[in-house]
Amino acid sequence: MKAEIPFIIFKTKKGTFAMDLYLINRVEKFERIATLIRRAENIRQASFVPEEAERWEEEFEGFLKRLLEITRIRSGKIMDKRLGKMRRWNIFRLLGIPTGHSRHISEEERLARDNREALLALSILENVIKGDISVIGYGVAEIEIKGKKVYINGRVDPVYTELIKTDMRAAMALLELVR
Repeated sequence: MKAEIPFIIFKTKKGTFAMDLYLINRVEKFERIATLIRRAENIRQASFVPEEAERWEEEFEGFLKRLLEITRIRSGKIMDKRLGKMRRWNIFRLLGIPTGHSRHISEEERLARDNREALLALSILENVIKGDISVIGYGVAEIEIKGKKVYINGRVDPVYTELIKTDMRAAMALLELVR
């Protein structure tokens, strides 16, 4: 089960990167778009413009900057929500009011996972988006799914492997592509 995924290749002050154009609209959470950015070393130049890439060239720099801005806002909101729940839970605990310990633990774990995901996305974007962004062109990479692992250009890709475990929309899109 193999297929080719289109990428947009761009250059910043930090180097040359590529972003997956196939999954960009197919991930469940907005923050996961940042995980679709990778160094462009293993992406081969496309001899054609992929159909997914038609409108991206002019809007790409603005898109990345908006993505960074929205990710900053969302990571702050997630952290505020998490801290608010922790404060409330601690007050109830100190007052001796039973509120359901296991429910609070599961909620805290979910918020901590969301917070880590948002901070990872923010870190990736802040590292990549330095200075001007210029689109160089388009590229493709061969993707293959074997069992529970995703291979890109013949190598196991930990990002996509984790993505298909955590994001059902992305997993379904990749399975649909490789069929």
